[in-house]
Amino acid sequence: MIVFNEDGCIKCGACEGTCPTSAIEVTPTSIIHCDTCGGEPKCADVCPEGALKIEDFAIVDGVEQARLVFNSVLCTSCGKCEEVCPQETLHVTGERLKEVQGFCVMCQKCVEICPVDVIGIPGVVEPKEYDLDLKGKGANYIVNCVGCGTCVEPCPVDAITLAEVGSPITIDDNVCIKCGLCSQTCPWNAVFISEKKPVKRSKEIKSFTFSASTCIGCNTCVEVCPGNFITANGSDLTVMIPEICAACGLCVKLCPVDALEIDVEWGEGAPVDAEGLGWDSEKCEFIGACANKCPTEAIRVITKTGMLCPALVETDKEPSFTSCIRCGACAATCPNDALSVGTIEKVINGETVSRDRIEFNPSKCDQCGDCIEACPYDMIHKTDNPKLPIAGFCTLCGQCIEACPEHALYDK
Repeated sequence: MIVFNEDGCIKCGACEGTCPTSAIEVTPTSIIHCDTCGGEPKCADVCPEGALKIEDFAIVDGVEQARLVFNSVLCTSCGKCEEVCPQETLHVTGERLKEVQGFCVMCQKCVEICPVDVIGIPGVVEPKEYDLDLKGKGANYIVNCVGCGTCVEPCPVDAITLAEVGSPITIDDNVCIKCGLCSQTCPWNAVFISEKKPVKRSKEIKSFTFSASTCIGCNTCVEVCPGNFITANGSDLTVMIPEICAACGLCVKLCPVDALEIDVEWGEGAPVDAEGLGWDSEKCEFIGACANKCPTEAIRVITKTGMLCPALVETDKEPSFTSCIRCGACAATCPNDALSVGTIEKVINGETVSRDRIEFNPSKCDQCGDCIEACPYDMIHKTDNPKLPIAGFCTLCGQCIEACPEHALYDK
């Protein structure tokens, strides 16, 4: 049985690309794969023609693993295997000799190609452990950056600098708005924002080309590839490039003769406030009821009559709505652990989901002001209330939703 340590997975998709039977699917949030149902595959049990069978396969001396074997001659494409597959990897293709795809044959190609060694076989090759304890690492945490620069261009505020390709990036804390787009984009899990593990952006390599006539055989690309995806072809001093890799482009940027080109299509990044509190700008009348109701002053509204809520002071600024989006920058900066990122369960559209929220322990707060400086949206502020010395953080209590007369706020 193939196993994955998803904590360390960089979602490069190399395992999916190398699997000969399409038994692996890598998504931005998870890895879906055939696990042979723990050695008792349901597809083999239900196949009426015996086209899918289970057999013991010797991985190494003394170690056997269950694997699936497919006989195309016996298959009638009835689809019963597809119906019972608990992982939903099996599918009927209608293609001759490959009528069914999505079952694991224990070829181990995924284990061999994984650049971070988080794929393994119990008792043979254990997946690499990955320590992802981000607590105390701060608002902007960079570790083992390969200097590919993939994160530089997506940054909406130009807070990231790459002084030299191959050297680690730097992030300007004073400019960074903690949106997390760099972390979502990083091909190598080297950037973490506000102590959060990101949901990776989807990506597709549209083309990855190599010009043998241009190559000078220096092997720079082979040496710099962080995942060892590129191999040297000693017979003619060229190289062999993979069909699927982490798509960091480091090899392209460091090739001295421009013999490599890569074109990557990236999916949309997930805004930091994509889950939690939704605001419909078309419904909002900028009344300010939500801001006045919020127990932690986590919403700021400028009304159409020129009133700033909840401060209730006059202003000449245009009507607007601003809220804490629970980015976690305040919690990551707090030296006393007075602020932290917790979770709360909510029922949305009949489904119970978990959402991030900011939690505050006033007994630990000394009003040092570090969280105020760290807040990229200028929401955190001091108060004169000893029970709430710091305000401006969202706990997802939902009182603003109840207070809105226009139903412009909603659980998301």
